[in-house]
Amino acid sequence: MCNQSVSCPFPDNYEAVLFPIIYSSVFIVGLPSNLIAIGVIVQLIRKKNILGIYLANLCASDLMYIMTLPVWIVYTAKEDWLFSTLTCKIVGFFFNANLYSTISFLSCIATDRFVAMVFPLRSRIIRSMKTAVVICVIVWLIILGSHLYFLTRDDVFTSTQNVELCYERYPMETWMAHLNYFRIFVVFLIPLILLVFSYCSIIRVIYRTATLETDQKRKITGLLMSMTAIFVVCYLPYHVILFIRSYVSDLGYCSCTLEKNVRPAYRITFALTSLSSALDPFLNIFVSEGVKRDLMVEIRALWFYLVVRRKEKSKMRCLDVCDGNVQRNSGLLCTHQTKMQSRL
Repeated sequence: MCNQSVSCPFPDNYEAVLFPIIYSSVFIVGLPSNLIAIGVIVQLIRKKNILGIYLANLCASDLMYIMTLPVWIVYTAKEDWLFSTLTCKIVGFFFNANLYSTISFLSCIATDRFVAMVFPLRSRIIRSMKTAVVICVIVWLIILGSHLYFLTRDDVFTSTQNVELCYERYPMETWMAHLNYFRIFVVFLIPLILLVFSYCSIIRVIYRTATLETDQKRKITGLLMSMTAIFVVCYLPYHVILFIRSYVSDLGYCSCTLEKNVRPAYRITFALTSLSSALDPFLNIFVSEGVKRDLMVEIRALWFYLVVRRKEKSKMRCLDVCDGNVQRNSGLLCTHQTKMQSRL
């Protein structure tokens, strides 16, 4: 077993620049895109679209994850935890829990599409709004329940370089290594297998379908392969490194040399997992042609509303000036401007 008092030195100079850039980019792109996606998801749920339930939970998971990023940006930029122990508990809980809830809901979406596509008749019995809600509740209970231990830990501690860290002990603690086994083999590996199997099966069915044109088949296949590739790129490297660190720590081999060599890959792959939260709306929601049309209609309506409102405000300001005690020339000019705006 590792000596928990051991704390290996860190970090490399590039980390204080690279990670804030990655997390800031995810926050800037992910926050507005997920907020816009809420409007689309509401329309899907109103139309009794079962997929909308899974997308709503995915969006909620991504938003909760994204909301923790400002704290993580400051932490990685300073390489020092400047907040309270309670903040470390809460941020650590949501940051880690929502990472795995996102993975789970991406797998649920892939499985739901597989059932609807491969078993179109049977899926009418299996798939329902109520079933989707129950599945989502079970996912949340498993993910949040397995991460509640984060809230019981006081894992803000001072390293050998006299800086405070939050849930980043090198070498890894034993309790964290054991929790990681569950996260790797249950909450990541099972969803990975389901997602890859589902999308590969859908692609096989698509190419057997005679009603679709070749271009349509290529487009759908490209989209499904992109979803699979991004899932693998964002999550697989991190979990491979996480397993290595967990296994070595569990064996009691606590070498700072090993941690120093593994740490750069661990932190980079960990940062890459955040990219999924920014890309999810584009890959799972905005890709639909119908959704694109609805979004364009909403954007045009919003733009028209803003332009008309601005003109009305300008007109009201001008009328207020005309009604006041102003000079005659100014009144004539204002009246002329008011007439021109009313014509527009």
